[in-house]
Amino acid sequence: MNLTSLKVGFFLAMRYIRRSNIWASILIVFIMTLTFLNVIVIRGILVGLPEGVRVGYKAEYSADVIITAYPEKRYIERSRFIENILPTIEGYERHSSRYVGQATLEANYNTSRKASELPDAVAVQVVGIDPQSEDNLTHLSDYIIEGEFLTPGDTQGIVLGHQLLERHTLGPFAVQSLKDVFPGSKIRVVMDDGLKEFTVRGIIRSKIPENHSRAFILDTELRNQLGRSSFDVNEIAIAIAPGTNPQDFKQGLLLSDLSQYGVIETAVESQGAFIEDIQSTFEILSAIIGFIGIVVASITVFIVVFIFAINRQKQIGILKGIGINRYAIESSYIMLSIFYALCGIAVGSLLLNFVIAPQVAANPIDFPFADGLLVAPFDDTLIRSLIIIGATIFAGYIPSRIIVNKNTLNAILGR
Repeated sequence: MNLTSLKVGFFLAMRYIRRSNIWASILIVFIMTLTFLNVIVIRGILVGLPEGVRVGYKAEYSADVIITAYPEKRYIERSRFIENILPTIEGYERHSSRYVGQATLEANYNTSRKASELPDAVAVQVVGIDPQSEDNLTHLSDYIIEGEFLTPGDTQGIVLGHQLLERHTLGPFAVQSLKDVFPGSKIRVVMDDGLKEFTVRGIIRSKIPENHSRAFILDTELRNQLGRSSFDVNEIAIAIAPGTNPQDFKQGLLLSDLSQYGVIETAVESQGAFIEDIQSTFEILSAIIGFIGIVVASITVFIVVFIFAINRQKQIGILKGIGINRYAIESSYIMLSIFYALCGIAVGSLLLNFVIAPQVAANPIDFPFADGLLVAPFDDTLIRSLIIIGATIFAGYIPSRIIVNKNTLNAILGR
């Protein structure tokens, strides 16, 4: 195929487009647009779901880097020493330290019940926090849906994750939870051999288990409940300055020899392999769904071009009879297919960048365990668009070759 053949093919393709039925062309472009959105948007949402989990986990719990106690230890040793070292590490911005203890929450304990009824109680992790430091780091007060957040000096207050309350749990997925508990209700925190009564100040709604299934009280109160004489905590969540690489900051902590006191992990590392496995699974699912969409679009283009060529086989025979190169005729149908593919991709890109992506960014999809995001990086979109174009070219070439290969005289006579 030479340049002249391509020029003739382009000329013929333009005539096909101008003389084609406008509604048929719109329908084909619409199908190609849906194919593009199916390949890009569906994949973006599926991949964006675990990404939403990562974002929520980092924003509401772990920050950029988190230090936790070793499994065989009850707490992070020399916690105060670590907190004093943190500001000296390049990129440090702020942190929050937390005490964590196992406890049982009891509600409605002053209400008479039958001997066969179980106490209204639930086993939880109780987290002791400095309200100001924690709110500066994770903005937990923004997730209060009832009541208010803890305040410094509120030794009697407790904030509960919504999954601890029966009225906020989700049907068959509900765990053991407390009945008829509202802001202002009295509950007891039972820990080891001691117990203390608290007043519920607020309810947090969160999609990460580290918040929606925990209870929060002042760090000084939990430290007393635990009977801990030292100031060693169980978790230290650290936020770093924008532009700082979490791995570089973690390396700074390791070089300061702090790993001997606790496990140092970035937000991604602390989530383990489960989220990565989910992301890989969704990548596979999106590839399968995208492949099916491309096959359907290719078949559509194949049928359209084949019917188009069949209806024009007499003209094709005449073109061959007057000496038009077969490659020019084939290239004209390939260019016609490319035109439809490019139009569909262009319309889909406009919808993606100016309608769908901004809408999802402003209103993340409300999945039960995460806010769904739309992940559609330019390089990935470009690659998938080229795949659509490639499949369309193939779908346009096959029927054109079938018709062009017919005997010239038979084509002219319509046989």
